[in-house]
Amino acid sequence: MALPAPGPAAVSQWILITIAAAVVAARVYLRLKIQKRKILSSDILMCAAWVAAVATASFDIKFAQMGALEPKVKTTLDGYNGSAEEVILILKLFWVSSIPFFTTFYLCKAALLAVFLQVFPKFMRKRRIFLWCIIGYVAVSYIVSLLMVLCICLPIETNWSIDPDTTCPPAKVAFVFRLGWALHFTGDILIFALPWLIVPGLQMKWKLKMGVYCTFLLGTINIIFCLVRFITIQTNTVNNVIPLSLVELWSSLDCNIGLVIACLPSLRPYLRGRKGSDYYNSNSYSKSASARPGGDGFKMISEPFGAQASTSGAPKRSPHISSSNSNGFDDDPWEDGKKSNASDIELVAVKPLETLAMESGRRG
Repeated sequence: MALPAPGPAAVSQWILITIAAAVVAARVYLRLKIQKRKILSSDILMCAAWVAAVATASFDIKFAQMGALEPKVKTTLDGYNGSAEEVILILKLFWVSSIPFFTTFYLCKAALLAVFLQVFPKFMRKRRIFLWCIIGYVAVSYIVSLLMVLCICLPIETNWSIDPDTTCPPAKVAFVFRLGWALHFTGDILIFALPWLIVPGLQMKWKLKMGVYCTFLLGTINIIFCLVRFITIQTNTVNNVIPLSLVELWSSLDCNIGLVIACLPSLRPYLRGRKGSDYYNSNSYSKSASARPGGDGFKMISEPFGAQASTSGAPKRSPHISSSNSNGFDDDPWEDGKKSNASDIELVAVKPLETLAMESGRRG
C-alpha cells in the first residue's frame, strides 16, 4: 500500500524544523567554536524546544499515514474511513501530542527569558522584578495548559472514547484550545514587551539601536502567526468541530515559526562578522578616547555606570564590568563574548540614560 503524499502541514512543518535545526546548530557553533564559551541555559532550552518540536511533528507523520489529515476529517474524526481501533488510536495520539506541542511553545519562551535574565542589569531592580513576574506567569501558564489537557475530561480514557455517552464533549476540547491559546498569546506579548523596557533608555549610535529594534521586532512575526492561527480556527469552527488538517497546519506553523524566531536574536554576532571593518574603525576610535569610561554593554553591568568615582573626579571602572573596549568589541570582531559567559545577546556601546543623569548631577 502506497503512503499518502505529504500534505501542507507536514511539508511546512518539516521545512521549518530543518531551518530551526540549522539555526540551533549555528547558535551552538557560535557559542563553542567562535566565542569559545560554555553552553548557556538558553542554548539547552532551545535544543530541548527543537526536540519537542520534532516529537510534535512525528505525530503528524502518523496522522497522514493513517489518512486522518484528509480535508473531510474533523477533530471528532467524523468523515474518517477506518476501523474503530484506528479511530481510538488517532484520538489517543491526538491527545498525547498536545503535551510536546505546549512544551515546544513554553521552552521557546523559557529560552528567551533566560536570555533576558542574563541581559537585564542587576541595578535595574524594577525591570528585573517585572521580568521575574513574567517568568512566573509563563511557568504557571505551562502548568495550567498541561493540567487542562490531563484533567479537562476524567477519567482520561474519555478523551479517546468513541461511545457518545462517555466521550469527552467537543465543547471542552474547544475550551482547552481557547484558554491554552490565550495563555500562550499573552505570554508572547509580555515577552515581546520586555526589550522595550530597557532599549529606549540606552544611549547608543542610531544604527546600532535600529539593528537592536529590528532584532526584537522579529517577535511580531510570531505574534501575527499566533493571532492568525486563532482567527482561522475559530472562523472555521462549526459546533466546536473543525477539520483536523486545518488545526494541524496552523498549529505547526505557529509552533515552528516561534521556534525559529526564538533562535534568531542570538545570531547577531554572525552579522557583525560581515561588517568587521566598521567595527574595527569603531574600535580605533574608542581606543583613542582613553578618558572615556569603559564597559561592554549592559549585559555585563552589575551596578550603575559611574557609581564609583576616583578622588580625581574621573569615573572609576567597576570591577564587575568587563575589561573589553568601551564599545564592547575587542580587536577580533568574532571575539565577542570570549571573556564572559554572561549573555548571548550583545547591545554594545550603551549607557543607561538614568546613569547619564546621575553623572550630570554630580558635575553640576
